Amino acid sequence: MPPKRPLSTYINEEEDNAKKQKNDREDSPKSEAIRRAKERIAQLREQRNTQTTSPTSKPETTTASHPKPEKPAKLSLSERIAIAKAQSQAKVKKDEPSNNVEKGRGLNVELHPLLQGKEDVPVKPVDNPNINKVNKRGYKVNPYLADLDTSRRKRELKFNESGKYIQQANEVRKEQRLAELKKKIEASTKKAGLEPDLALGEDKYKIEKPPQVEWWDIPLLIEGDYNKINYEAISPYIQHPVPLNAPWERHLPPSKPMYLTKKEMKRIRRNDRSERYKEQQDRIKLGLEPAPPPKVKLSNLMSALTNEAIKDPTAVEKRVRKEVEERRLQHIATNEERKLTKEQRHEKEQIKYEKDLSKGFHTAVFIIDQLVHPSHRFKLDTNAKQLNLVGTMLYNNQFNLIIVEGSEKNIKFYKKLVLNRIKWTDDVTVEGIDYNLSQNKCELLWEGQLRDLHFKKWSQYHADDEQTAIDYLSRFSVENYWREAKIKRQ
Repeated sequence: MPPKRPLSTYINEEEDNAKKQKNDREDSPKSEAIRRAKERIAQLREQRNTQTTSPTSKPETTTASHPKPEKPAKLSLSERIAIAKAQSQAKVKKDEPSNNVEKGRGLNVELHPLLQGKEDVPVKPVDNPNINKVNKRGYKVNPYLADLDTSRRKRELKFNESGKYIQQANEVRKEQRLAELKKKIEASTKKAGLEPDLALGEDKYKIEKPPQVEWWDIPLLIEGDYNKINYEAISPYIQHPVPLNAPWERHLPPSKPMYLTKKEMKRIRRNDRSERYKEQQDRIKLGLEPAPPPKVKLSNLMSALTNEAIKDPTAVEKRVRKEVEERRLQHIATNEERKLTKEQRHEKEQIKYEKDLSKGFHTAVFIIDQLVHPSHRFKLDTNAKQLNLVGTMLYNNQFNLIIVEGSEKNIKFYKKLVLNRIKWTDDVTVEGIDYNLSQNKCELLWEGQLRDLHFKKWSQYHADDEQTAIDYLSRFSVENYWREAKIKRQ
């Protein structure tokens, strides 16, 4: 325990504090509190004097030069509380800006009744059923652990069946044997170089077991047994299945040949010609073919026919000119034989067109403001027929509609003709009437691929009004083209 302080020390401290407060703030509002403190100090001094004059205390000898300090009496708890309360009230009054400010500023907390010197303060009971729980013995119970079941559970006897642990031991031995066998197989495969490549994921490949009966042998067997063969199903004929192409291969574009330069093409022709000449020379040497007559021209006349040319140069020159003319006529005749006739050429073009058309049906729809120029009408009609296009050219007072269907190549050519080659703004005079076509224009309304062709031939039609045009196009199920054109022209 710390040593007890004398009462004089408390008194001296109180006096020093009072002096400081007086010097710092002489006219402060806490003078009343200081006055009360001084009175309390005076009371404490009187109590000290009474204690010093008691018979139990020893007389103190003092000197003038060195007075002996007196032992102050110990303050009670209530006295110390009164001093602290006076100091706190003085401090609160100092911090208040004016007298009009309401009390209770700051923390707005009252002192505890025990600090105010009150005794026998009643304690408010807490109405919490969880805290007030009491067990059978009369002790309070922890509310967080009260729901736990602390009663002892009954332990029943459980007997193991016979052979239980023997079976478990057998399973463990079986697993060990399988692990050893697996290690041996891995070692043998590693030694033989048959270990799977982990980089390629060969360890994840699963080899399917072969079936007991192949599917092509099922019709020839009875009940799927190779020992029982159905001889009635066997015939002397051999079946050759027809190979079928994939459905998407029909629309694949043909492979383009390798591009050759002119120099390479000349070299190939030269090599082919030299090979043919060598084969001809070999046949002549073997006597399979007669030697061709010498190719005499006027330029090599003297070198080829030296003696004859000297004897009768006029006759030799006449004979050489005749041979040159024969060779020219033979060349023309062979070219005419190779040339295709009109029917053959038309058939070849038709085969080529059908080949292009087999790749898919395409269509293009054009809208023209005015179609009165005879040249324009002739070009549109003639080119559509030459390109084997089907469709119609519909004339109307509002606008004109051109619908063409055919192969992709021919539609592309016709599209360039309509949009690029024809000048739609050229003025023209028809039957004495001048037409100003400076604002005339042609636009592509729609193009795309079709499932089937709507038209069977190329035709032209004049519609007087809108309903007639719609009825005409509805025959071919293309009346929506007219509606789209009308929306675009609005």
